[in-house]
Amino acid sequence: MVTLYALAAARESVSRNELLQLAAASPDEAGQAIDRLLQLKVLTGKPGDPVRLVPVAPATAFTQLLLPAIRELRERQTTINEVSAQLVDLLPVYEKSVMKDVREHSLHRLDNVDAVRLTVSELSARATREILVSQPGGPRPDPVLKEATDRAVGVLERGVSTRTLHQYTAQFHQPTVDHVSLLVEHGAEVRVVTQVFMQLIVFDREVALVELVGNPKGALLIRDPSVVHFLIGAFERAWEKALPFPLAYEREQMLFSSEEMKTAIVELLIEGYDDKVVAKRLGISLRTFQRHLAAVLRRIGAHNRLHAGYLLRDLGILHEKRAQQ
Repeated sequence: MVTLYALAAARESVSRNELLQLAAASPDEAGQAIDRLLQLKVLTGKPGDPVRLVPVAPATAFTQLLLPAIRELRERQTTINEVSAQLVDLLPVYEKSVMKDVREHSLHRLDNVDAVRLTVSELSARATREILVSQPGGPRPDPVLKEATDRAVGVLERGVSTRTLHQYTAQFHQPTVDHVSLLVEHGAEVRVVTQVFMQLIVFDREVALVELVGNPKGALLIRDPSVVHFLIGAFERAWEKALPFPLAYEREQMLFSSEEMKTAIVELLIEGYDDKVVAKRLGISLRTFQRHLAAVLRRIGAHNRLHAGYLLRDLGILHEKRAQQ
């Protein structure tokens, strides 16, 4: 392209065929180079004789080709600056009105996903010391997990410590393992338990979000110090019993987690819950629960669930298991 432009610039005018003959390249390569020179407007058709091409100074081509785009870019930058300034002016209004009701009430219902996401983002951005998270259930959808990852990494990079409890089944979901690995690299602490008491986020030990009964897409925002203190205590008790989240499948920990799962199943069965409820509380599928239950029955020599109930309650097998732990 440079060579052909030099050849054209040395002449008052030149045809496309002449340039193709002068080019020390294949006709295809030379043709592409000429087309690019025309696009850059450093070659243009001669007035009155469009077959002939005349050279144009690059400075002139710059004015013709780029000034409109530069002008448009400046106009867009001006719009961006104006909108940004207007949004900054509106921020104090939002703080004094929309968030005032949330801050002043000890309990505040958030009835939809958008309200929950906005509040979590606000509180995460304001956190300065610590965030506690209890995440029950199995794997979360990839978009939700990505949003949580981006938010958590931003919090950790500001120096805010985080502790998260995941349930047993989360360790078998590779996207969740990747999510946890990234957070641990940034300094987060993550553990896994068989039973997670509820979905919970506590910000700076001052405000908490818990799930709404009957509305999994909503949350209850709590600022009452006594309730927040109780929730933190429940979290800490679960944290003490939890194991480090296995970023690799370590045999001993996996075996111990399996034993913990079986013990939890026995405890819930003794409390009278049916199979579906137990599986849901443990965050596992009904089929997985039934596989663990079969292992428990074989271990204690029970022929069925009725026989197992007799052995567990009257022979103190569960009590013995707890004592060993």
